[in-house]
Amino acid sequence: MTNLDNHKEELSFKEIYFLILKHRNIFISSITLCFFITLIYVFTVNPTYESNGSIIIEDPKNDVSNIFDVGLGKTKNFIENETEILKSRTTSEEVIRQIYNSGNEFYILQNKISKNSFIKKIFNTEYYIEDMILTDSLLSEFSDYLRNSMRVENARDTDVLKIYIQSKNPEEAATLVNTVINVYKQRDLNWATGEMQHLKQFLNEQLNLKEVELSNIEEKLKDFQQNEKVFSIDDNYSLLLSELRQLESKYYNFEAEINILQSRKKYMYNKLSEDEKGLAKSLANAINSRLNAIRGEIASKEAELITTVNQYGDSHTQVKSIKNKISKLKSNLKDETNDFINNGISVSDPLLYRQEVMDSLIKVESIIPNLESKKIEYKKLIDEYEGQLSNLPEKVLEFTRLERVRNIQSETYSFMRQKLEEARINEASKIGKIRIVDHAVADYIPIKPNKKLFILLSLILGSVLGIAIIGIIEFFDNTIKSIEQIERRGYSLLAVIPSIGSKTTKRKTKKYIAQNKNLEKIERRLITHEDPKSPISEAYRGLRTSLMYTKSNENCRVILVSSAGPGEGKTTTIANLAITYANLGKKTVLIDSDLRKPVVHNIFNVDKSPGLTSYLSENEKDEKKLINKTNVNNLDVITSGIIPPNPSELLDSPLLDNLLNKLKKNYDVILFDTPPLIAVTDAFVLMKYITQFILVVRAGVTERVALDRVMTNVRQSGFKESGVVLNALEESHSYGAGYYYNYYQYYYAENN
Repeated sequence: MTNLDNHKEELSFKEIYFLILKHRNIFISSITLCFFITLIYVFTVNPTYESNGSIIIEDPKNDVSNIFDVGLGKTKNFIENETEILKSRTTSEEVIRQIYNSGNEFYILQNKISKNSFIKKIFNTEYYIEDMILTDSLLSEFSDYLRNSMRVENARDTDVLKIYIQSKNPEEAATLVNTVINVYKQRDLNWATGEMQHLKQFLNEQLNLKEVELSNIEEKLKDFQQNEKVFSIDDNYSLLLSELRQLESKYYNFEAEINILQSRKKYMYNKLSEDEKGLAKSLANAINSRLNAIRGEIASKEAELITTVNQYGDSHTQVKSIKNKISKLKSNLKDETNDFINNGISVSDPLLYRQEVMDSLIKVESIIPNLESKKIEYKKLIDEYEGQLSNLPEKVLEFTRLERVRNIQSETYSFMRQKLEEARINEASKIGKIRIVDHAVADYIPIKPNKKLFILLSLILGSVLGIAIIGIIEFFDNTIKSIEQIERRGYSLLAVIPSIGSKTTKRKTKKYIAQNKNLEKIERRLITHEDPKSPISEAYRGLRTSLMYTKSNENCRVILVSSAGPGEGKTTTIANLAITYANLGKKTVLIDSDLRKPVVHNIFNVDKSPGLTSYLSENEKDEKKLINKTNVNNLDVITSGIIPPNPSELLDSPLLDNLLNKLKKNYDVILFDTPPLIAVTDAFVLMKYITQFILVVRAGVTERVALDRVMTNVRQSGFKESGVVLNALEESHSYGAGYYYNYYQYYYAENN
């Protein structure tokens, strides 16, 4: 017995191909089912449309921070941040609000189905603008859906963003894209102009105050001059006073700049949440602590520069040297600050959506300490100069103070007006950093479902499903189905008998099929006699040839034909094999030794009795009376006779040996038709008399386990000369079968 695992035999690609051919109806049905289900889906489902628009994000050069710019560039995550802002909840909620308030007869995300109604789910009823109130929960729901429906892509190596949105309505998809772009652009513009508006308001308020202060101080100076008759000071102090005025002018300009920056800082802090404010302060503190050393050096050098300029003049070599050192320090400060900002906040940080605000805030925070340090140094110099003026007479001293205050107020007022004009110019020039490249237009060609792709996938899925079903069927099918399965088991394959129902054999036996629609009766017909040119007849002749070329020392061949189980075609096989021998001129006798269900007498249309049992039970001693002539020359038949109660014991009678010895004298070939080997042991009793053994295996009927068991028992009985006939094989079930069929058809086809 072979050691093959009946359920784990490896299949070649050829075998898989022929299995598909065998079960082609299942395979085709699976593909057809998937195909029609897909067709129903693609032609009934609501199509999905997609629209897109493009924008370019420019890095603003004239940012509000440029009024007091420290040269900070854009962050490395600039585009990523803008992408996230586009997809933010704030943006999507504003889009939904604008769609809702527009009064358009569009859906709000048409494929959004009500969760509260089973009927609405079935019929895919959507939300209409006019049918609902935009509650906070619905706003959040629609906002989330919009964010999930939106896709933002960045063109490689560019600052161009492309916004895609899908909807069940092509016009709605375009409207949503354009609304997203407009909301995003307006938010950017609001931010760009909002700070300018705030700055303008602050400067106007400061100018009004300075105007009043300037008017008051001028009035005081005028009254003082009229009352005290002091209109000038000594020339010795004029130069000192002039230098003091310059210092005070710069001091109060620094103070004005700091006030403006503090106002901007307050504005930006108000745009942040409490958590964001805390993070902003920590970042600013981190920057200050990291950069204070550099700022300290800059402040020290600038103080030294002020003193040196006052002593030696602006063109002195020492002044130039100090200026170079300050320039290098400022460059280091700029690089360090840029590095901190670029690495301090990334797209993974919680302030992602406010990074622009944070960057501006950090810039302001980095400027203020530097300005304050300068202010302190100038204050020290002013105090020194005031000390030198303390020797003046009281009236002159008061005159100089009033005149200095007037000059300070006047210059501060002029400085503030200059900043106001700059703010106005900046505001007027602000168009934001967003530029629309392409507006979205409605595309009436749906992107979903992709009919061609779905149909292709349905064919693939149908094929896979069909193969899976066939695989399951074959897994649980324990029968012999192919030539390859016989050969892998190491059994000698004597012949392959085509199925009567195959394409090729149908063409050759059509007249018999027309005469008798009972396939069982057709299969038992003597095809080799009635239609000798058919492929089946040639297969039987091939079996005969295989047997004839098997070595045998006997003058008379004694051949036993059996099967593992009933209905596998052993009797039909032996009957047609007998005819092929007779047609060759061999004297042939067919003995029906199936004493349990004999059918040979029916096939050859002869009397059942007397027969073999008559001789073995000694009811008939003349063997010549047992022999029945047939319509086939050289072919005689010995029927079974009356069915006995003890077939095995009867076949084991010495009288059978005597009968065979007599028959061998008159015949060249003796054939035994026996019962199936699995059911009874009758065939094994006859093994001692035969020269050749044939086991008929019916494709798709004989189980592999049964075949292995029978062949093992035959070999254990000591009989080695055995072979297998694969019967009723469909040409589509095996590569080898196709070869046989093509061969037979080529040589034996009828001429039309």
